[in-house]
Amino acid sequence: MKRILLLTDFSDTARNAAMYALKMFENEKVYFDLLNAYDLEFSGSPYIMQVKEELALESQKGLKSELSLLKRRFPNVRIELASRFGTLIDVIHNEINEFKPELIVMGCRGETALENFLLGSNAYAVVKSVKAPIVVVPKHAKYKKPDKIVFATDLKNIKSGKAMVPLCDIIRQFNSTLLFVNVMDDDITNRLDAESQIASHFERVDLSFNFVEGDDVSDGILKFMDENDADLLTLLRHEEGFFERLFHPSITKQMVLHPDHPMLILHE
Repeated sequence: MKRILLLTDFSDTARNAAMYALKMFENEKVYFDLLNAYDLEFSGSPYIMQVKEELALESQKGLKSELSLLKRRFPNVRIELASRFGTLIDVIHNEINEFKPELIVMGCRGETALENFLLGSNAYAVVKSVKAPIVVVPKHAKYKKPDKIVFATDLKNIKSGKAMVPLCDIIRQFNSTLLFVNVMDDDITNRLDAESQIASHFERVDLSFNFVEGDDVSDGILKFMDENDADLLTLLRHEEGFFERLFHPSITKQMVLHPDHPMLILHE
């Protein structure tokens, strides 16, 4: 059974992301963990244990309230509650080590996923620090079946088929069309070989390779997604390479994607 980790801080944004995931996988056998991490922002207080206990009670109370709201919409879904003390990143790492979720889902408060990244958000901190597949859902995003998925790439960063498993699962589930968009092709010497290698990871998938011209990467992705009525943007997180170049401040400060475009972040 697939295991999906839903992150919540009890905000409308987090609730919307959870609803998105529950709707997306409502016809799949999925075990959901609804996780809230709480931490102390100060130290040295003589009442620190009392404060910690109060935070734990508030976390548990908030989780039960969220569960009630989610069950109202999805009464048959299987959701376990997880209240954990510690920083968000540490808690997520511990959950991954212990339960090995196939996917992490979180919301972002910016008008868009990419705008949220620019604000130094929790979403970007998680994406940079956690090496697990992550779906980032903008706070105004409404679920739409991912008939078309755009994968922004430089044709050099897809080396492992294992990293593509979450994307392949979604494609098979919804019979999605996969649209690769090459936005940085300056160093590619043999495009056909690169395309063939990438395609080998997606057998029996309806896919195409496309190229965006111009210096404005963000504008190119935005226009391509709009023109093709795409529903989900996929990016591959790499130690050094395309992801970092794409999200370099000189590029991303002008990047604004529509708020109904969630992002799937994969890790090589």
